[in-house]
Amino acid sequence: MSNHLAVAMTTAALRGLLSEAVAAGLPGGVESATVTTLRPDALATADGAARGINVYLFRVLPNGAAWAVELPARNSAGIPIARPAQAVDLQYLLTFSGDDAALEPQRLLGLATAALAVQPVLSRETIRATAAEAVRADAQSWQGHADLGDQLDVVRLSMLPLTVEELARLWSMVSSGPYRLSLAYQATAVLIEGDLAPAVCADVTEPVLTVSTVRR
Repeated sequence: MSNHLAVAMTTAALRGLLSEAVAAGLPGGVESATVTTLRPDALATADGAARGINVYLFRVLPNGAAWAVELPARNSAGIPIARPAQAVDLQYLLTFSGDDAALEPQRLLGLATAALAVQPVLSRETIRATAAEAVRADAQSWQGHADLGDQLDVVRLSMLPLTVEELARLWSMVSSGPYRLSLAYQATAVLIEGDLAPAVCADVTEPVLTVSTVRR
């Protein structure tokens, strides 16, 4: 099970996976490419010479297979309690920037697609390595408190098919700038466990009905 940081940790792990692919230095790769997690609107004001992949979470859906579950747990007194949890699917827009004349966006798209085809899951090792790297860079990093790597099942990645109309509506919703080459991916499923114990209602005394006898 994973805590309230599961969604952000999924995004960080996906960014880390793509960053490794970009930094691999494959023949024909795009030099100085980076992976960001900005709102696509921000890409319009970014450096015109910037090149890379942007990962943007644009939609969260309840998972159709198990949208809500309650897992057994025990409180500090050892008494079994139900821990509420929510299963969600995360939908991402991957946007590719670079020199169109040199086909850099298309080269980055091919690189990302290949990387996610080779590794279509965010393995526990990948998630833990991403968190460990963040903590090495900053001992106070929030990723040190994430436990997505302990989730019962791995997070799976798949390309999300969108029609031209759907992509146009999505792009107009998230950016006012000109369209950039983009793909949509879905991460399934992320389980978010409630960090707080369920509130316990105070005992309620049953009302006593008193019937009085009226003498006539």
